[in-house]
Amino acid sequence: MAAVILDRDRLRADIAAALGEAPEDVGDDDDLMDLGLDSIRLMSLVEQWRAETGSEIGFVDLAEEPTVAAWSRLFNGA
Repeated sequence: MAAVILDRDRLRADIAAALGEAPEDVGDDDDLMDLGLDSIRLMSLVEQWRAETGSEIGFVDLAEEPTVAAWSRLFNGA
C-alpha cells in the first residue's frame, strides 16, 4: 500500500468535506473552529488520518492552532 501524504491540498479537502464546504472556501490561515469545525468533527479527522498514515498527531496537537497551514507544518515538518 502506498503511503498516504497529508499535504496541504489533502488536508484542506478532508477538512472541507467534514464541514460540508468547498475546499476553496477553506483558507490556509482561517480558524477552522470559526468555520464550524467542532470537537466531534476534529476527532473524526484525527482518527481518519491516524488510520491512514499511522501518525501520532492527536486532537490536542491540532486544537492548539486550528489552521490548514499549522496542520500542514505538523504533518509535513515544514
